[in-house]
Amino acid sequence: MALGRGAFSALLLGGGIALGALGGWGYAHFAAPDGDDAPHAAPAAPANTTGALVVDDATRRRAGIVTAALATTTQSQGETGYARALDLGPLAAIGAEIDSARAAASASAREAARLAALAGADAGAAQREVESARAQARADAARLNLACQRVTFEFGAGLSHLGCGAAEALARQASRGEVAILRLDFPAGAPPAGAMVQIDLAPGSTQVRVLGPAAAGDTQLQSGGALALLTGPQAPRIGVGRILAATTSATGPVRQGVIVPRSAIVRADAGLFVWRATSPDRFERVPLEDGRALAPGWFVPIGRLHGGDQVVVAGAGTLLGLDHAAPQPSADGGDD
Repeated sequence: MALGRGAFSALLLGGGIALGALGGWGYAHFAAPDGDDAPHAAPAAPANTTGALVVDDATRRRAGIVTAALATTTQSQGETGYARALDLGPLAAIGAEIDSARAAASASAREAARLAALAGADAGAAQREVESARAQARADAARLNLACQRVTFEFGAGLSHLGCGAAEALARQASRGEVAILRLDFPAGAPPAGAMVQIDLAPGSTQVRVLGPAAAGDTQLQSGGALALLTGPQAPRIGVGRILAATTSATGPVRQGVIVPRSAIVRADAGLFVWRATSPDRFERVPLEDGRALAPGWFVPIGRLHGGDQVVVAGAGTLLGLDHAAPQPSADGGDD
């Protein structure tokens, strides 16, 4: 049966619509990725918001971030200052001068005694020769005394108390790495002779006994210093000019504080601080103020830090790098 022109046109139009719908479904089906082909979301970059560093879980795992709770403790308040290892080259020179002056004084004293004995026995020694020998002996003894006093003038009375012969012995010991001479400075002045001072060797610590005052005051603290000897295996670790934290024996009031592990301390921006976790993904800097170095870590009085605070003990340096790389919050709190 023959179809009319209108009916045939309608049939073609309907077929075109059906084919178009089928093609659109196929394109949408094959263009959309399935669950295996879909790209995974990249971890969020660390961001610094209102002074806190936000780090997602994946980044924390890769950085090996580990936190630990701070333990509380009490500590008697001692004075905090610093210790500095002195150059013993001048002491070695003084020791050589003392040795030379001692030999000359001994020889001239024997010569004076010999001539005096000859003159007394009328063995041909003139009185003039005797007097000349005695004058030479007195001059050599004075030079020996002056060489010994150089220890006091250049290092201080604390070292001269060890005796004139100590300069040579200390110089020999220092050359073998067996001893180091420390200058101790505290804002309130030098501790008395015999006082015990704790030195932070980073790592580890040790105690030294004050010998006495140093020769000159400190130009920065404007206070008199003291001298002490550090002996034993720690002495070679103290390089000349190295600055170490020093604390006098605890004699002040008892203070509440926390012990901060050394692994948690970050040195940056001319100061010390720790990262405190305020939530699993947020960390904030907390400066260390009025801290004292102890064997288990740093004692910090209660204030910015409290017992139970979670601080980063592993990966703290990595957080510092992330913080430097993170975009900082704008000053006006909004976008331009």
